[in-house]
Amino acid sequence: MLRAKLEHAERLLHSATDYAVITMNLGGRITGWNAGARAILGYAEPEILGRSGEVFFTAEDRAAGVFVGELCRAREHGRALNERWHLRRDGARFWASGSMMPLTDGDGRVEGFLNVFRDDTAGRTEEERRALRLAEMGHRVKNVLATVQAVAGQTLHRAGVSPEVRDVLTARLIALARSHELLTSGDGDGAPLAEVVERALLPYGDAERVTLEGPPVRLPASAVEMLGLAFHELATNAAKYGALSVPEGGVAVRWSLRKGKGGSRFVDILWREHGGPPVIPPPSRGFGSRLLERGLVHDLGGTVKLGFHPEGVECHICLPISVEAN
Repeated sequence: MLRAKLEHAERLLHSATDYAVITMNLGGRITGWNAGARAILGYAEPEILGRSGEVFFTAEDRAAGVFVGELCRAREHGRALNERWHLRRDGARFWASGSMMPLTDGDGRVEGFLNVFRDDTAGRTEEERRALRLAEMGHRVKNVLATVQAVAGQTLHRAGVSPEVRDVLTARLIALARSHELLTSGDGDGAPLAEVVERALLPYGDAERVTLEGPPVRLPASAVEMLGLAFHELATNAAKYGALSVPEGGVAVRWSLRKGKGGSRFVDILWREHGGPPVIPPPSRGFGSRLLERGLVHDLGGTVKLGFHPEGVECHICLPISVEAN
C-alpha cells in the first residue's frame, strides 16, 4: 500500500507542469526531469540528462559559482533557496522561485540533490515595477518638500520672521522628508518602528546616549509620518532644554505590544529622558504638544500622555496598529 502511494506521488511530481522538479547526482549532473521542467526550461529530457544543472544559470551566476554554492548550502544546511534569474533553452530569462535540497539514503548519506522551482517572472516584474514607482514617488516628494522649504523660507524672511523660527520650520520639513524616504525605500506600505525612532534621533545624539528596546513592530504608512514628526519634536526639545542638552543626559525609548478587544492590537511607546537639567513644566502648550495631540490622537486614534517630571520628560504614546513584523 505504501509503495503504491509513493509511486502515485512520483507520477504526480513527474507530470506536474507548474513546478520544475529536477534530480541531480552528487556532482550536480541531471538525472531526472519532469514535465514542469520541460515546460519551463524548454529542454526535452533526453537532451538534458547527464548535463550539469548549471546549464540554466545565467553567465554572471556561473562565473560567481552560484550553482556550486547552492549545492554546498543544501548539503550543509538541508536546504538552499533558489530565488534568481535562470535561462530557458532559447536564452530567454525568467525568475525562478524555489529551493535546492539534498537527497539522502536510509542512513542519511547524501546521494544527490533535488531542485524544485516555479516560474515567478510575473511576480518579480510586478515587484520591480512597484519599486520603480516608489522610487519615482520618493523623488517627487523630495522635490516638492525642497520647493516648499525654499518658498516658505523666502516668505518668512520677507515677512521679517526670525531665523530661529525659519530653522524650526526647516527642521520639521526635513523630518517629514526622512519619514517619506523611509517609506519609499521599502515597500511603501509601512516601516519598522525602530527605524522611525532612529531617524528622528539621529541628528541629536550618539548611540551611547540613546536606548531603544522593544519587539519588532511594523507601523502602517499613516503612522510612520505622524510618529516621525512626533519623535522629531520630542528630540528637538530634548536637545534644546532636556536630557540631550547636556553630555551626561540620555533618552530611552521602549515599546511593547498588547491585544485589545475584538482582536485589535496596540503598541505602547514610552519616551523617557534622564540625566538632564531639572524639568520645568511649560506655561502653555507649544506646537509640539498640539502636533502630538492632533496627529496621534485625532488622526490615528491613539492616546498621548506628556509628563514633565523633575528628573526628565516622559511621553507615553499608545497607537492601534494593523501590521506587525515577524
